[in-house]
Amino acid sequence: MNRPNILLITSDQHTARVAGCYGDAVVDTPNLDALAAQGARFESFYCNNPICCPSRMSFLTGRYSFRCEVIDNNSILDSRLPTLAHMAVRGGYHAALAGKMHFYGPDQRHGFLERLVGEVGTQALFCGADKPEAGLANLGNCSRPEPLQFTGPGQNKLVAYDRDITDQTVAWLKQWSTQDQAPPFFFTVGYLLPHCPFIAPDDLYAKYEGRVQAPRYTQEQLAALHPNHRDFRRFIELDAIPKENEDRAVTAYYALCDQLDQNIGAVIGALKDNGLWDNTIVIYYSDHGEMLGRHGRWHKESFFEDSARVPLIVRDPRHPEPAIIHTPHSLVDLMPTLCEWMSVEPPPGIDGESLVPFLERRATEPKPVKVDCYTFWSQEQHGLSSNRMVRQGPWKLCYYGAYDSFELYNLDEDPEEMINRADDPACREIVDTLKPELFTDGWTRDTGEEVRENLEACGIRTNIKNYRDALKESLNAYPRPVDCPDYWPGSHTEPDTLSHA
Repeated sequence: MNRPNILLITSDQHTARVAGCYGDAVVDTPNLDALAAQGARFESFYCNNPICCPSRMSFLTGRYSFRCEVIDNNSILDSRLPTLAHMAVRGGYHAALAGKMHFYGPDQRHGFLERLVGEVGTQALFCGADKPEAGLANLGNCSRPEPLQFTGPGQNKLVAYDRDITDQTVAWLKQWSTQDQAPPFFFTVGYLLPHCPFIAPDDLYAKYEGRVQAPRYTQEQLAALHPNHRDFRRFIELDAIPKENEDRAVTAYYALCDQLDQNIGAVIGALKDNGLWDNTIVIYYSDHGEMLGRHGRWHKESFFEDSARVPLIVRDPRHPEPAIIHTPHSLVDLMPTLCEWMSVEPPPGIDGESLVPFLERRATEPKPVKVDCYTFWSQEQHGLSSNRMVRQGPWKLCYYGAYDSFELYNLDEDPEEMINRADDPACREIVDTLKPELFTDGWTRDTGEEVRENLEACGIRTNIKNYRDALKESLNAYPRPVDCPDYWPGSHTEPDTLSHA
């Protein structure tokens, strides 16, 4: 076999729970299910920061988000840091990107030699609404209540964006297959689905209508949540959201996962149709999950499994036997894994460990998994809160810096994370064992503020609550290169139609 091509497929906000191969009996994801049946499926796999830009820059560099100084969606990755694309080129691969990677600032390549579709523009991400007072301007903003105020069937420009990514990827693979003596490719597909808006095409929405709904919690249960979660609920005004809106949001989310799977199927079909399938490693994962109302929360920025845990499926034609890997791992492990496949030395200072021993069934004991999160919804009371989670074996310890308090869950005994055992005397030894792991690499409860000060000293604003204005500001300050424009949906600019309360 020649050196294998590598195809990364990255989605946005796809919780592992909503996929057939991860146990969901309602959603149709036949292409992901087939991929898992031919490869390795990771059961306890985590992002390293459950929000888009920090997660992506973290897995691109193999560094925790505070160590690459990307702590929110307005942070700019330092172009001096080597990425997966740089390492691929060093290994003799042609590195290409189609779609979203959440590159913020003037560098829209970060090592990729070719880019087919640029970052999504504000018009597409926020449904093309020109009047913020109409409530549509923030449908893609997970720090606002609007995504849950307007939910249901209708037009969603992110569907069109992902369709364009799929079409251009399929065309690129066909053209690449015709080249003589071409190097192996490292191709990354960056989808935006199933990220909100929670608006889905009519036919797919109808397919799931009445089959799924948001979970229900009593006021007593919500009041018992950790203050971090209660503050988030107040910040995006969840108590004012009608339950029927949440049910429509869940229905739309399932429909968008279905659409995502169809797009993935088209890309896999292009590999097969053009003779590339038997010599291509395919990796599917998401940058973070989606809470879908569990524990009274929506969106991301949470250490609960639905937000921090993501799907990871690796199909390697050199190892065709299917496998399920239960040991915890995280996205920073992609860098050393890909470097090992490409026969290049990983860059210094990375935080991940190669997954190859596990993929080749030579399992070793991994390091504890660490997930960071920097939240600002309680800014008035606490300032920027630096939060961290560590997972080792069945235990998950969560620390909230602004509150200086913990949550502890045993995921073997309590997979739905309903019993916080941080103050259980029987678990004191577990807390004492895991607590030092939070701080062994220089992370502290002040890390977020320190990074923010460093960035703002360089003129980079952080923690801007109005994301729409932040994106406009970035476009004005950092125009996209001519060969890599913002994605504007072209013919898909008709007024949106959707259901809402």
